[in-house]
Formats: sequence, structure tokens, C-alpha cells
Amino acid sequence: MTPLRPIDWTTPFGQPATELSWSPDGQWIAVGGVEGRIAIFETTSGRLAHSWDAHPGGLFHCAFAPRTGLLASSGQDGQVRLWDGFTGKPANSLAMGSSWVEQMAWSSDGQWLAVAAGRNLRLWNPASGEVHEAPPAKTTLSALSWHATRTEVAVARFGGVDIWSAEKAELLSTLPWKTSLISVAWSPDGRWMVAGTQELSVQIWQLPFRPESELAMSGYAAKVRQLAWHASSRYLATGGGTEVMVWDCGGKGPEGTAPRILTGHVGKLTTLAYQKNGHLLASGAEDGRVLLWNAGKSSEALRQYRLGETVTALAWDPSDNRLAIGTHEGEVGMVTVPRI
Repeated sequence: MTPLRPIDWTTPFGQPATELSWSPDGQWIAVGGVEGRIAIFETTSGRLAHSWDAHPGGLFHCAFAPRTGLLASSGQDGQVRLWDGFTGKPANSLAMGSSWVEQMAWSSDGQWLAVAAGRNLRLWNPASGEVHEAPPAKTTLSALSWHATRTEVAVARFGGVDIWSAEKAELLSTLPWKTSLISVAWSPDGRWMVAGTQELSVQIWQLPFRPESELAMSGYAAKVRQLAWHASSRYLATGGGTEVMVWDCGGKGPEGTAPRILTGHVGKLTTLAYQKNGHLLASGAEDGRVLLWNAGKSSEALRQYRLGETVTALAWDPSDNRLAIGTHEGEVGMVTVPRI
């Protein structure tokens, strides 16, 4: 195993970090806490710029909109809130009723915000004020993933994945599955949709969908909540235990192939993150370690870092040069990564 590398800086946040989000210019990092707090840190030094209590009862997500300084957050108060990410001042809000707002994601152009609370899905364009509401689903909506270039969003639930057009407010298609799905990720090239299932497996559909063409990949020790695509869409990294499984989705796809298995963590994986344009994969786990891999070439970790006892969040900066780390113990750290 590669030796531990130094961390550029660490700073206390005060509560378990649920999510990290970089500002589009890479100068600031937003940290969302499980108890409802948001803090903005300067990324070169770790200096706290400001913080505030965003959601009474707890926070699930916070994310900068691509290309702007608008920061969105969702929580246990049934609200989606928009903030000026540089001042912390409230900008707008969307009430989702009494349900916890557990799912939230910006479209790649930053124009639309998909929000799921219980069985309800809303697609919100804050600039125009448009809000499109889908008919209530039969079961709870469990995960969201946007198409990389189109304003189409995948919504996972019991029974499959629904694909919605934000602009048309229209259900475009459904990818069927027999039980509950707990995670979903659309490949950057739009060719594949992948989801983690309740049965300790990963389900994958090739698009456009043809009945009976879906593929299941099994052999996991736990439910697969961690999914990460390489920028080329060739490699799919999955969690579901202490090992990272990387599937080759090039050519005809992963059917009939074995994954590359990355071993190095001694705790269960908690988060995976590929660089936006590079080849490095970062993995975090309950052992407090972050490992960097070039999984397309090697099964050996290139770098190892340690922060806290449990890593809860990882986020690459817009230029792929730095990696932010959040922990269950309420610590935030930053590392500069090698060029690959």
C-alpha cells in the first residue's frame, strides 16, 4: 500500500459533513452539515468565510449551480432554499410540503433544479420561475441523475427509472425493474443508465432501451449506493463493500466480463468520485482513508490520505487539481493531486 500523503489543510466544521460543493470559479467550497448548517470556506487556505443555519432539523444536500454563484440546499423542513453562495443571504425557496426533501440535483447547464420529496417530483427553473410538478409516484423517489447535455433527468424508484424532460414537463420513458432502486447514474455519453438495487446488485440499461436488454451485475457484499462514471463513459466504478469494482462499459458493454477489483480499504466504502475530465478515481470509506486510483490501468492505489474516522463526502474542483474531503467527525480537508 502506498504511504500516507500530507493534507494541504484541515479545518473543523462542527457537525458531520453530508455534502461538498465547489463554486464554479474554484475559490470557495460549500459544506453542508447533517444538523442543517452550511459553511463556505476559502479553498486555498481553509479560512471560513461565513456560515448559517439553513434547515431546521437537518440538511440533505447543498450544491452550487453550474456557472453561477447560486447555492441550493434541501432538508428535513420540506423546503428547497436558494442562497447567494458568496454572502449567505437567502435568494428564493420552494416548499415541497411536509416530506423531507431527500433528493436534489442541478442540471448540467444550471438552469433547472430537480427536487424529490417522498413520492413528489418538481422541476424548478429559478430564473424563469417555472415549476413543473409530476404526478405523484406510487412509491418513494430514491435518487436523481441528469443527462450530461440535455435537460432530462432520471428518477429512481420502486419499479424502475423514469426519465423526465424538464422543459416539456413530460415523462419520456421508463426503464423497468422489479424491485426498489436506491441509486442511479447516467453515463456522460448518455449510452448507459445504471442503478443500485435492494438485492445487492447493479442494474444497467443500454439506451435507447429495448425490452429484455437490461443487465444485472451481482456479487456485492452490501447495497450499492456509490456509483461513479469515468468522463469517457468507458469505466463505471461501484461501491457495495470494502472493495471498488470497476466495470468496462466500452465496446459492447460489460455483459459477460469481470470487473477490475480495487482493494485497499478496510472499512466499507462511503463515497466515490471520478475527476470531471481526468482519469483519477477517488474513494472514501469508514476507515477514514481516501485512496486515488487510475483504475483503467492499474489495481494499485496511487495515493493515500487519512482524515478522521469516516469519510462522508468527496468533491473534485473544476480544474481536477484538488480534492475536498468531508468527514463524519465534522472535519473538512483539502489535497492537491498529481497530474495523470
